[in-house]
Amino acid sequence: MLVVPWFLWAIFRKRESSARLLFVGFIIMLLSTYLDGIGVDFGKWTYPVKVIPLPTISYSFRNSVIPVTIMFLIQYKSHLNPFFKALGFGAFGAFVGMPIMSMLDLYNKVDWAYTYSFFIFTALFLIGHWFSRRKSFEMIGGK
Repeated sequence: MLVVPWFLWAIFRKRESSARLLFVGFIIMLLSTYLDGIGVDFGKWTYPVKVIPLPTISYSFRNSVIPVTIMFLIQYKSHLNPFFKALGFGAFGAFVGMPIMSMLDLYNKVDWAYTYSFFIFTALFLIGHWFSRRKSFEMIGGK
């Protein structure tokens, strides 16, 4: 879950938009890491499996799967309404991805509903889309 999404992104990314998409990916990583930490700290969910001696297995999910999926969704079919893409991403992430992670015992809901995750995933996509449309990627000095 950590390496494969980035490998696929490196192959299929739109090369002329790489910096913009990476910027969006890093923003999503920061936000999802912060939100995940809040959820774990407040006891809303847990991660029972530790692959490496770090706080949770969720690193691969929030630092690879979520940002790379958002970058692909922003890149492909960019003419589609971002709200529809956000709703699709939110629904798939919350009602398909999270239950699969739960069935695989990679994630345990404690005091949480998948509907809450739907709103968070939808908001993450819309924030990523907003950042991808910024006009601040101009050349710094020089030619």
